Amino acid sequence: MSWTLKGSRSLLLGALPALLAAQGLPSIPVLPPLEARTPAELLPLRPFQIEQGQGASRVPFDWRGELQEKADVWILEQGVIQAEGLLLLADRIEYHITDGRLIAEGHVRLEGPELRLRSERLDMDWKRRSGEAWALLMDLPPNWTLRSSHVAFDTLRTWTFDEVELSPCPEEKPGWKARLSSLKVDLDGFATLWNARILMGSVPVFYLPYALYPARAERTSGLLPPRITGSSAFGTSLGLDYYQVLGHSADVTFSPEYFSKEGALWGGEARWRPDLTHQGSLSGQTIHQRSLDTQRYRYSLKEVWQREDGWQLTADVNQASDSLVDADFGKGLGYLGATNFDSALYLGRNFTFGSLSLAAAEQRSFFYSKDQGDPFYSPDFPASLRRQTLPQGEFRFFPVPLIGPLYLDGGVRLGRFAYRIEGTTASPESSYAWGRQDANTRLHGRLGQWGPFRADLEVMGRATHYSSTLSSPVFDPTAGADGTVVNPATSPFVVDGAAATRFLASGHLRLSGPQVGRAFKGVSLLGYKGELKHVAEPYFGLTETSRYGEAGVLPRFDAVDSFPGVNESASGERSFEVGLKQHILGRPSGGGGFADLARLRIATRYHASPIILSDGRYKNGWSSVDTDLDVEPDERLRISLRRSSDLGSGGSDNALSVDVKARDGGRFNLAYFSTGINRFLVRQQGLQVGGIQRVWDDRLRLEFSANYDFRTHGFASSQVALAYVEPCVAYVLKYTHVALNTVLVSGGREDRLDLTLTLRGLGDLFSYRH
Repeated sequence: MSWTLKGSRSLLLGALPALLAAQGLPSIPVLPPLEARTPAELLPLRPFQIEQGQGASRVPFDWRGELQEKADVWILEQGVIQAEGLLLLADRIEYHITDGRLIAEGHVRLEGPELRLRSERLDMDWKRRSGEAWALLMDLPPNWTLRSSHVAFDTLRTWTFDEVELSPCPEEKPGWKARLSSLKVDLDGFATLWNARILMGSVPVFYLPYALYPARAERTSGLLPPRITGSSAFGTSLGLDYYQVLGHSADVTFSPEYFSKEGALWGGEARWRPDLTHQGSLSGQTIHQRSLDTQRYRYSLKEVWQREDGWQLTADVNQASDSLVDADFGKGLGYLGATNFDSALYLGRNFTFGSLSLAAAEQRSFFYSKDQGDPFYSPDFPASLRRQTLPQGEFRFFPVPLIGPLYLDGGVRLGRFAYRIEGTTASPESSYAWGRQDANTRLHGRLGQWGPFRADLEVMGRATHYSSTLSSPVFDPTAGADGTVVNPATSPFVVDGAAATRFLASGHLRLSGPQVGRAFKGVSLLGYKGELKHVAEPYFGLTETSRYGEAGVLPRFDAVDSFPGVNESASGERSFEVGLKQHILGRPSGGGGFADLARLRIATRYHASPIILSDGRYKNGWSSVDTDLDVEPDERLRISLRRSSDLGSGGSDNALSVDVKARDGGRFNLAYFSTGINRFLVRQQGLQVGGIQRVWDDRLRLEFSANYDFRTHGFASSQVALAYVEPCVAYVLKYTHVALNTVLVSGGREDRLDLTLTLRGLGDLFSYRH
């Protein structure tokens, strides 16, 4: 059986590190060089010119040291020689002029391209570059050390080692090491090893009787080492990867894996990087799971291309059969990471006069709600919904001065959109698509400044054509009373009605001021010392947007449909807004400029005519009071609060987040959220926490994340990983909880325990899931 390694991993002398190449633990110092009684300035071993001594014409190298000549034997004590890219240092160098034999003893150091060898004795033919060395140590990039009792080499490209010990660990007693009975390396071909044993301390934990792999420094196609893992849910698994080079800038890896209880998982990854501004990857997995008799899959496409002429292409495409495929077979929940099911594609360029772009996107939601109180997302609702932009082209021209302080800008959008509903037995699969063409022109700017008061104006005209509309007037503002919701019996996703064209005019006038404030000097509060300023500014705004008579049948895909007017106003809106903006500015005692430490905005609107808000309610009169608070006293702490309170019904939507960073690299994140007035969302009230804590000089790490649902009084998901990290070995114990209280396509369990042993330079040596 033979194995080959890929990429920069395939090095031992540019090769063996490849077999044990890796990922994993934090970087460690490179092994320090051996002490040698040679000039210190020679140890960096960079190319330099040595002065020629007497008799230099008789030897094929330059030298320095104490010279003795005995007939045809040339002896150099405490010397160094250099020739044709080779540098040799030793306590004693003996060179036989007649046959070119060279013997070096004591603190021998031989340097050359891709070669760093230290030994106690070296016997070689200097001209042919062949010979032997004993009690040797070799430094291999990036941080490996190879020890061997003996090596023979025909050239400096072909080596045969006896009794090899290899380790990336800097300790005198390494956390782990590999021992080989024999190793043969051809740097232009392959390396062959026999009887490879992985030892932790003195305990063997892995054995490989024979292996063959590429020894060339460049990437080489071939098989990668096998992977063996265990799981109580899926059984024992065996993975064997094949790596294929596709020229200088691309490669592909095929990664099949067989699970004894579930069958074969087919996976792979392709990567490309034709130049520094263009790179991408395509990866995926699929399995026909035996226990469920279901095909499950996951794939992802990443692409970034920034051309010198200004064009930019980005792609982030993610597709999956279900929301838990990564938790079962991938790196999603089990690696304390969230799985992304959204996709986006962008192609665009900015010009001096405007911007041109083409964008496509998909947002996918999986629904498993059992809440009968939700107007749309009931148990009969489909398994998932895809909102797609297929695609949308947009041109916008940048603001140009028109009259005094007023500017004119605008744009055109041409797009196609779709709702794709993946059905269940109760709700069959369906798809609805429509086209939309939108054009708008906006005039905005400051009307004037009168002392502490300021007036700003924004007016816009908009025309939008829909190739299809809703089959029934779901969003009809004339059909409901204040505070009620739209009709849940009709679907907001059934877009198969007649075409429509909407013309709107919208204007907003805002009056701001006066700004009032107060300065506080010599403040000492919660560790802060310096000067503070509190600035407050009230504002008042009037908004009016013309009404479109068929607004109830227009699909609500994005803000162009829901809030087509200026100041995020809805069709037919006549409102006035009052608000207060406040800032806390701070300057430390050491001086410098003021920083914006805290920002608070409180605002509400009065609607003189009924509209449909984004939360699905008809509104006439006072709307919710919106509060936005951001606190950033320094780069290690951030607090954000978003709250919308309905004064009439007493409900509120809330979102609070706290992010804390520690000096030692630890962090803590907390988020609280609740929905009380937004009837387009499933009722939610939850708490999310996460972070990482490092103790004992980062040897012990605790990483955690959890989502607690107050409505079900339980954790929707939680993950805790405890890792003990030594310079070369890591022991990781990981607990994962995923609430499977719905009809999911998953063969996993609610509670999972993973035990992993990771070796520096080798990766995960052992992994088991229960």
